[in-house]
Amino acid sequence: MSTDAEQIAAIKSQTLALLVEITAQPKPTYQIDGQMVSWGDYHSQLQRVVDWCNEKLTGESPFEQRSQGYT
Repeated sequence: MSTDAEQIAAIKSQTLALLVEITAQPKPTYQIDGQMVSWGDYHSQLQRVVDWCNEKLTGESPFEQRSQGYT
């Protein structure tokens, strides 16, 4: 079973692959059967997913904080 960090990394990787696809061949915003399809909004949504993944992965990473006391 994969850890949360591994799952988030997989989501990030998949989302980045989608971003590569849609930026390689950009499409215009259009309306079909009364439904609006906005590629710019889709791109922004995918970027927010990547940002969310980055935040979560940063929180999962171990960190070290150094301090020094004075006497």
